[in-house]
Amino acid sequence: MLDETNMRAGDMVREARERRGLSIAKLAELAEVDPRWLSRFEQGVYRNPDPRLMHRLAGVLDLETIDLFTAAEFVEGLPGFGPYLRTKYDLPPEAIAQLEAHFELLAEKYDQEGGSNDQRHSTAT
Repeated sequence: MLDETNMRAGDMVREARERRGLSIAKLAELAEVDPRWLSRFEQGVYRNPDPRLMHRLAGVLDLETIDLFTAAEFVEGLPGFGPYLRTKYDLPPEAIAQLEAHFELLAEKYDQEGGSNDQRHSTAT
């Protein structure tokens, strides 16, 4: 079953690939992804494509990863902090858990100290 929302992400990759004169096989090789997965991705088959593989494609095609994620319209929004860290830095689960805990502490600290987000980031008058 084809997913129309992911056709946009697949179309984005296909158009960038074709502009560079790359075949599916060559892009798959350069991005270190399975060519069958890439073909299906371009066709919009996947509802929630693997963000790590999308990140690799974006890197080879000089696309912004966030633009590709947005075009894919993940069912539950953009990937969370954990998937982002795994995608960007290939960290083990223990490191992801530690970083998430640190960021939660920072978020709590600044929520208590600075009031609303709008107040902390308002422009000087």
